[in-house]
Amino acid sequence: MAVTRLFFQIPQQSSTTSYTIDLSRELSKHHRTLIRQKQLFTVYGGIYQDSQGSNAYFSTAPHYWVTKRSINRSFKAWKKQLSDTMSAVNGTDNASLRTSKFNDFKVMLDDQTTSNYLPCRDAAGEPLPSGEWNYSTLTMPRPDMESNGVYVQFASDQFSVMIVGDHVSTGSVNNGDLNYSRVGAIKSWLDSRPVPEANQDSPDDQPNLDTDPLTLMFRTGDADEDQQIIDVITDQNDMPPYDYDVLPGAHHSGSDHGENLQMQCIVSPDSNSGIASVAGFQALCGLVRIEVTGSTGSSGASLILDVESNGVGF
Repeated sequence: MAVTRLFFQIPQQSSTTSYTIDLSRELSKHHRTLIRQKQLFTVYGGIYQDSQGSNAYFSTAPHYWVTKRSINRSFKAWKKQLSDTMSAVNGTDNASLRTSKFNDFKVMLDDQTTSNYLPCRDAAGEPLPSGEWNYSTLTMPRPDMESNGVYVQFASDQFSVMIVGDHVSTGSVNNGDLNYSRVGAIKSWLDSRPVPEANQDSPDDQPNLDTDPLTLMFRTGDADEDQQIIDVITDQNDMPPYDYDVLPGAHHSGSDHGENLQMQCIVSPDSNSGIASVAGFQALCGLVRIEVTGSTGSSGASLILDVESNGVGF
């Protein structure tokens, strides 16, 4: 276990505001090496301090198998597009195209702005020096269309991937097709899936229990009773114990910045010390949303997180 302690500052505010932390980016700056984002990051805990007594709500992308699978699906699409393009270009004369040393698949959490990303800081409150950190761009080609005997060319649509929320459209082009600025990974995965089924067993009987309903279940009945049992077999619990077409993370993230996310921790500083402990949690792709409610003190609020330096790939 190798722990990295990261220090963040919440700006002074007079009303509820949401911020995002990208742990992989901040760990990369701290250790001066690329920490790949597509991993599960562990936060062991931390401290939140604010003399004004604001509350902080920590949430992440829903941590379950659908989220991982949808991110992996987006990753494979991104990787295949780069690979196919390099193969095509390198098949031509004197061409040599390859990805850069720090090329990495990076996603956003949802449709919120990137201007509220919190950087980690040194003890004097200065942000650690940062380099290039661009979230991955995927390209969707637009086929040419014929209009009055003339082919019209359309520019390809380019967008980023976010984990939760519905796709973000920038308007329609090309005979009603939509352009996107961000595409929801969970939403896209859901749109590509079919539907499940289930089955069940029958119980055991015991002798000499002539009045026991469970024993009498096995008396010979008429056709109508048989049909009732068939109905139970075919209809009861033939659907999953969860909504099969409504998934956490697949819909619009809403104005409260919390819908679709999984709540991990709520901190409320002690009225005397102004300090509260942050419980441990895990964050897919290292993306953490912090919603700070109420006003903070004149110098803002301070946050320290103890993070496992090495994420776990998925």
